[in-house]
Amino acid sequence: MLSTNSLCYNFSFHICGKPETDPSFSAPIANITVPVGREAIMTCIVHDLASFKVAFLRVDTQTILTIQSTVITKNHRIGITHTENRIWQLRIKDVRESDRGWYMCQINTDPMKSQVGYLDVVEIK
Repeated sequence: MLSTNSLCYNFSFHICGKPETDPSFSAPIANITVPVGREAIMTCIVHDLASFKVAFLRVDTQTILTIQSTVITKNHRIGITHTENRIWQLRIKDVRESDRGWYMCQINTDPMKSQVGYLDVVEIK
């Protein structure tokens, strides 16, 4: 006879036979303005992430930048930090004017959940 524990699998739609609560965003991503050469930090706060994953994308180029703690892009200026799978921060070092634009934080639910924030880059004279 199989025990309940031996049948316990972790899928995105349930954990051990119990419906998993869909994650949600706790706050919108703030639009930020950063001077050229500084570090930009886009913060995405997620509630009840569970087994779902967070990704950051550059909207205009549809480039995947990060998935969870892994940096996907080959751009060495891009980094990702997180606190307790709740506060996710996309970090762009040495910001350039070409970094200006919309960035998306995405959760891989079905349907996918996302929100965007705008990075404005200014020249300090």
